[in-house]
Amino acid sequence: MAGLFDGTPLERPVTPEPKPTPSPRVRREKRRGKWCTVVAELDMTKDDAKALLKQLRTGLGTGGGLGDAKDGAGELVLQGDHRDAVVRRLVDMGYKAKAAGG
Repeated sequence: MAGLFDGTPLERPVTPEPKPTPSPRVRREKRRGKWCTVVAELDMTKDDAKALLKQLRTGLGTGGGLGDAKDGAGELVLQGDHRDAVVRRLVDMGYKAKAAGG
């Protein structure tokens, strides 16, 4: 006996949608006359952002900290112009990072 929903999309089991990989934007800015690298649009908790910041700081041999974006989400701020190196490292970690700005 054929079911009521036989052959329709309602017959298939419901599977949860996979979470998209965050795609952070990496840009460079001049703050107080010096260059800094800003990693924005991170979709992670504050603890995860701190761990990622520590990895980037030690790997690049630079300082930095957590900043606040205008929309309320946090962003990573690294001292110096390391945009291309940060993008390479984030891509190696599995993020879909993109360089933003000029």
